[in-house]
Amino acid sequence: MTGRFPTPGAERAAGRLLAALVVAAAALAGACGIPTDEAARAIDPEDLPETLRPGFTATTTTAAPAAPIAEPQTVYLLTDPPDIERTIVVETVRQVAVGATITEILATLFGQTTTGEEQAAGYFNTLELFELTGAAVADGVATIDFVPLSPEDNPPPADTLELAAAQLVFTVTEIEGIDGVRILFDSSEVSIPTSDADAEPGAVLRRDNYEQFGPSSLGA
Repeated sequence: MTGRFPTPGAERAAGRLLAALVVAAAALAGACGIPTDEAARAIDPEDLPETLRPGFTATTTTAAPAAPIAEPQTVYLLTDPPDIERTIVVETVRQVAVGATITEILATLFGQTTTGEEQAAGYFNTLELFELTGAAVADGVATIDFVPLSPEDNPPPADTLELAAAQLVFTVTEIEGIDGVRILFDSSEVSIPTSDADAEPGAVLRRDNYEQFGPSSLGA
């Protein structure tokens, strides 16, 4: 059998082809931005993007819901039910700022007329005839000072002052932590009419002083 052996010229041609391929591969690698380190090397964690660093944990941020800026507060108006012959207090709701002070709560009544819906229901607000001039709380007792809006109504009739006091006592004692009311009129302690008799000037008034105005007395 006769074998074939490469000639010296063929070997040189093959060597040149291989060298050309190596040069082309190196050029291509450089153009593509592929690292050309001859051996693997460790990368400092500080040089890695944060998401690739050891111990990275993805987190999701959820926006907290907006806090409410207003809340309902029970206050009391007055009404004359057709089936009984007396005036009683009646619950209604006013919107006040969250954490409202006693002054801010009472401001929804003093000098304020009733809404159209409240008027249609037969409610009225005696405190709309007065201006609140002071309100403070100490040891569970609120001291409230007010004056008539109109100088001609100073002093107000006794029955008007009694209605205002009843409405005020029920409203203020609805506030948590308050169980009594001391009423000043134009910064002075005065005798305030109650369901039974006139209270002593500066006396602490409570709901049982105005029990005949209580909503639980309906039909009694």
